[in-house]
Amino acid sequence: MASISVMRNSIESASWQDYRASNKSMVVFYAGDPISEIPIREIPEELPSEISPEPNYETATYGYFGCNKSKIRNTFFKSKIRYLIFMTKYIGARAEFKDKYYITGYYHVNKVADVKRVHIRNLSEYSCLDEDVCYAMRADQLRFVSIDDAFELSEKVLKTWDCKSRITRQTRILLNEEQTVQVLKYLDSKENALESYIAETERLQPNSETDEDESDE
Repeated sequence: MASISVMRNSIESASWQDYRASNKSMVVFYAGDPISEIPIREIPEELPSEISPEPNYETATYGYFGCNKSKIRNTFFKSKIRYLIFMTKYIGARAEFKDKYYITGYYHVNKVADVKRVHIRNLSEYSCLDEDVCYAMRADQLRFVSIDDAFELSEKVLKTWDCKSRITRQTRILLNEEQTVQVLKYLDSKENALESYIAETERLQPNSETDEDESDE
């Protein structure tokens, strides 16, 4: 697997294209980290790792650095959905929030790119080999909030969204425009903690041998 820094350097050269969509949304799951109070994504204990750095809020991309949800991303593209909304089961350091589901942030997606070749070239595991394309998303607007400000996914909320099955890592929930506006309005009323997410992710991120070699030069 290529180092994250190598893949990050290739982002601008990807074949990003403008993305036209309706103002609907898709809620997708990401695994959280047990060490941090902030509901950041799961951080590996060592590198290289098969844990995908997704959502990659540092670069405002989704599906570029990891390929374990290619079908979900391709469905997002084909359905012409505008917003990616991120939910997680909180397993962090704040006991009062543990084991509950929360929406913590969103992307306003304005670019997409077929990154199948990028994945095959750089990743040791990928799910898009049998797919014609593998789309990654890029946002021009994104917001993530603290766990105190997160939108709790109660049974009542899930019922109104007609989500009847148990939430798993592969769960996706489609929201209409009215439901999307409700979630976005809530998140937009809270302080944007994006910089805290990025700083905490960098703080907990292990250094690979490649990164250590680069820093010694």
